[in-house]
Amino acid sequence: MKIVKLRSLMLYIIIFAFFTGIAFFIYEFVTQAQSWAFSPVNRHLAENSIVGGKITDVNGLVLVENVNGKRAYNEDEDIRKAVLHTVGDGSVLIPTSIQSRYSKEIFGYNPVTGFGAPKIFNMNKNIKLTIDSRVCSEVSKSFKDYKGAALAYNYITGDVLCMVSLPTYDVYKRPSAQELQDERYNGVYINRAISSSFTPGSIFKIFTTAAGLDLIPDIESRTFDCNKIKIVDGEKVTCMSSHGHINLKNAMAKSCDIVFSDIGIELGKEKMKSKMEEFGFNRPQYFEGMEIAQSEYDVKDASQADLGWSAIGQYHDKVNPMYMLKVMGAIANAGVPVEPRITKHISSGALPNTRLMRPSTAEKLKEMMRYTVKNHYGDSLFGGIPMCAKTGTAEVGEGKVPHGWIVGFSYDKTFPIAFSVIVENGDFGIKSAGPIASSMIKDLYSGFKSNKYA
Repeated sequence: MKIVKLRSLMLYIIIFAFFTGIAFFIYEFVTQAQSWAFSPVNRHLAENSIVGGKITDVNGLVLVENVNGKRAYNEDEDIRKAVLHTVGDGSVLIPTSIQSRYSKEIFGYNPVTGFGAPKIFNMNKNIKLTIDSRVCSEVSKSFKDYKGAALAYNYITGDVLCMVSLPTYDVYKRPSAQELQDERYNGVYINRAISSSFTPGSIFKIFTTAAGLDLIPDIESRTFDCNKIKIVDGEKVTCMSSHGHINLKNAMAKSCDIVFSDIGIELGKEKMKSKMEEFGFNRPQYFEGMEIAQSEYDVKDASQADLGWSAIGQYHDKVNPMYMLKVMGAIANAGVPVEPRITKHISSGALPNTRLMRPSTAEKLKEMMRYTVKNHYGDSLFGGIPMCAKTGTAEVGEGKVPHGWIVGFSYDKTFPIAFSVIVENGDFGIKSAGPIASSMIKDLYSGFKSNKYA
């Protein structure tokens, strides 16, 4: 009798465990089936779905759609290469791409029929982007054989009109494993605009100027001295030229290293670090909910000379191109950046408590950067369009060619564009990044005048 009762108890336990397992599976299926379907290991299911939605640019140009059960990309090879890191190639290799981040929306999932449901039941969505793919194509080609990134956005609406990252490839001609060993494909799956940070060089002087304006009362009326070389505690800080007596506005225009080194040293480590973190360094920054590469400022172990170098964008300083785009938008918008977006269905706007700098500081920076273009670069750089800008030439190591930067924004809010361009190992920013930004701004200006982005 005892054996029968024991066996009955074991049977009840097994039956209970069985039905508990079934209940748990049903619960997991109901709540997790879509996540399972879009797991990277099952991505081929979505890619082969015959009901995938299309992705179009701001003008309605189709960048990718399903044709005869397969993903078909734009017929123009230059456009395909220019938007690779934005659109993706249908694989898991570019995780920041639209097809990776919004795969659930694009390919849809019906809990009853899964993928490939009859059209009446499918749940896929089309996605319209804010980028102008033809502008992206021209910008991408202007990099020639250089690596780098270029961004431009409407600093009032937040719409990203151009985003390119180099190197790239044609989605129909994906490089082989052997080709990927070639240096020209180094980092090809990384969207440098989002996922990389770089030594800033002289564009960092924008931040040092902002810190000085906030913390040194007489800085605008002060006269500095630059004799090309300055010895700080036995270490050299150097400048490209001997500027003599010079004020802050002209130090910005002529990019005087000695002046900005002096400002950084005068402020000291704690105040510099505190101000940079107020501006967004050393803390997470996001783009459409995705964390971008962090911009870094660390002078904990810096000597006085190192502190000086950090104030001119060297030492251990790092900035991300998308972050620099947001900073340019902040200066144009009285210190508050409008968050960039690249998908039309994602809401944008200035988020609460995101002020990066005081309105008065932003206004003074705007006027200094306008003065820099008018009196140093020349308005001809942008075809006569009134712009505010700062270039940078970032030293990246002994024997290596510096990175070239240019960042800026339009002075006139009827053409509300901010931009950020980096050319890796391109040398002087004005010579490498300047022409790329110039071409991009002129193309976007034409688009605004013809109401393409209304």
